[in-house]
Amino acid sequence: MGSLSNREKGTIAALAECIIPEGGPIPYDFGNIDYLSFIKDMMTSVPQHIRWLIHFNLWVIEYFGWIYLKHPITFSKLTFHKREFILLSFRNSKRFFVRGIYVLTSALFLIPMYKNESVMNAIGYLGYQKDGNKIS
Repeated sequence: MGSLSNREKGTIAALAECIIPEGGPIPYDFGNIDYLSFIKDMMTSVPQHIRWLIHFNLWVIEYFGWIYLKHPITFSKLTFHKREFILLSFRNSKRFFVRGIYVLTSALFLIPMYKNESVMNAIGYLGYQKDGNKIS
C-alpha cells in the first residue's frame, strides 16, 4: 500500500498543475518540483493509517467528477478549468470533510514547493536549522 498506482500518479500530476500553476508569483510551478518523489518518500516514512488516508484522498479526488459533474470522467482527464473548479468547490465547501480533503491535498504539494531552496530564496525565507534556531 506504500507505493502509488499509475492512476494515483496521474491524479498527482493533474493536482500539481492546478495547485501550483504556471505564471504565479513564485518563479516555480508544477514542472520545477518533483512532487511524485516527495510523496513516494513520505509514504514510506509515515504510519499505515496515514498512507491509507493519502490513498483515499487521491481516490476521492480522482472519482469526484463522477458524482459532482454527473458523467464518468476522472479528475486527471478533465480540462484544467474543470479541475480548478472542482478544487475550488472543495476549498469553499460547507462540509468540513470536503474542506479537509482540500487542505490535505494542498499540503502534499505546498510542503515540497516551500522546501525547495530556490523557492525559499525567491520569497526571502531563510529557513531553520535542524536544532530549531533560525538561520541568520
